[in-house]
Amino acid sequence: MRDNDLRPVITASWPPPPAGHGLKRGTDGLVLAELHGEIDLATAHQLRSWLDSLVALAAPAYVVDLRPVSFVDSTGLNLLLRLRRRVLEGGGTFSVLCAPDTRRLLWAHGTLDVFDPATPCEEAG
Repeated sequence: MRDNDLRPVITASWPPPPAGHGLKRGTDGLVLAELHGEIDLATAHQLRSWLDSLVALAAPAYVVDLRPVSFVDSTGLNLLLRLRRRVLEGGGTFSVLCAPDTRRLLWAHGTLDVFDPATPCEEAG
């Protein structure tokens, strides 16, 4: 990923992000969604609405940062798979950043090859 001037996105027409999640948009249209905490059945409804609003941006590229996520269940994985599918269908690119623990979770659930996440060098090991 090249250098990008990412700035927080604040738009009143969006649903507010679920607690702790953040969004930045680069000058070239890149959308970076940073997810926090637990991505599971309990948070799915509100998170689904927020992720849908991101797809509506029709950005050329999306990056989802899962490094701050502490837990993901099958419902959370389905939300991420849905987001990925919708972004790709809209002609955008989709990437995931994750910590080694999340990478192992994706492998265990058979979605590692689908997401093909990047693990920052400082966290690999």
